[in-house]
Amino acid sequence: MMLKNINLWILVTVAITTTACDSNEKQAQEQALSQKIVDSLVTIEGGRYQMGDFGHLIGEKLSITGEPDTRPLHWVELSDFRITKYRITWDEFNAWLVFLGRKKNDFYQRTIKAGEIIKNYEQVKYLEEEYPASASWQDALNFCRWVGERTGRNLSLPTEAQWEYAARNRGQFVIFANSDNHYVYPAKEKNYAQKKEPVGSYPPNPLGLYDMMGNGREWMMDWYQEDYYSHSPTQNPQGPESGKLRVLRGYAGEMSGTTTVYRLGQMPDRDGPSYGFRCVENIPLK
Repeated sequence: MMLKNINLWILVTVAITTTACDSNEKQAQEQALSQKIVDSLVTIEGGRYQMGDFGHLIGEKLSITGEPDTRPLHWVELSDFRITKYRITWDEFNAWLVFLGRKKNDFYQRTIKAGEIIKNYEQVKYLEEEYPASASWQDALNFCRWVGERTGRNLSLPTEAQWEYAARNRGQFVIFANSDNHYVYPAKEKNYAQKKEPVGSYPPNPLGLYDMMGNGREWMMDWYQEDYYSHSPTQNPQGPESGKLRVLRGYAGEMSGTTTVYRLGQMPDRDGPSYGFRCVENIPLK
């Protein structure tokens, strides 16, 4: 009987030790991912700028997008904030899902299944680790907040006022948010990701932010409202209080969609294709 008790005690001790080691390893991996995201934050000094379609103030005095939802041009004043220099990748997003005990998201699984049916299905390549992840608005927000909780920082998705300010090099009259404010289309000379590519494949904008032009769209914190600019507050606008669609910014497939002022609304439960995101740290900055 004593021998059986000793053996049982050994088994329990081993099980407890193994569980504790697994838990410690998981915590270390979670912290490593969180720290990686925090380390990629770029500080953006706040300021005052004219948000929206500024085409009538430059060059030939023409609208940049021709879309009513980018007007009127209006003054906005922002506090300092930080924004991740890269979009969140599949490697980072899928690691987060594992930590939460979740399967890969619906878009990822749909793409894999399509690749099993369609020969040489190009979209499967875009699921590789260093490509920008595609997620629903809620998952994007939850990812950023999860990182914030583990690092003691106030992390969220960017407001579209923050995103446009950063894309336009702190609110300058910049049309294209790449390294040189030029749109180059020929494949051999292109200066932004016209199709999906690993994050950071092209030089950043002057603030050090990658893929603010091209490589898919990005979720914003704001609800989408076509006429919001006509009654937006000046100080740190957060978007409408409610709505059905959330704002997407970034490349939307056509030339006007590559500009810094283009806006798009989408159902927040849609997770793709090309619905990426990056995180923002709001005041108080740590």
